[in-house]
Amino acid sequence: MRFATLGFAFVVLMLGASACGGDDDPDARFDVTLTQGDSQATVSVEVAATFRERQQGLMLRQEMAEDAGMLFLFPRDGQVGFWMKDTYLPLDIAYISAAGEVLEVRQATPLDETALTPAQPYRYALEVNQGWFERHALGAGAKVTLPTGLPKPTE
Repeated sequence: MRFATLGFAFVVLMLGASACGGDDDPDARFDVTLTQGDSQATVSVEVAATFRERQQGLMLRQEMAEDAGMLFLFPRDGQVGFWMKDTYLPLDIAYISAAGEVLEVRQATPLDETALTPAQPYRYALEVNQGWFERHALGAGAKVTLPTGLPKPTE
């Protein structure tokens, strides 16, 4: 996957499990819970907290469990747009505010290099299998509960 900001593009690559949950435990997974009205769902995520991990994203993956995903952590709010270069999985990308609210969900087409840039700044991005948000009756406005112990995002 590739992401771009302010007309400046970054390549987002994924080299398997090496981009999980930080340096201490590269295989760490965290549960993220989303709630909206009567709907609630939990997704088990790998974390991309460093620049390199965010560059790698979910590239080159051929499959992902139904309730799995990747949580991108950024050190500050921004409007980085994601693209799907070398990403084979159809994804939903949720842009999440620093306060833990889903601002927007975009559907991403495999291998499409069109930047999916949100309308407003966000702090986190959550990628899940395409249709996950619809199947769980979640969308913009959903509240996101992040787990404790997440790595600190770096540049």
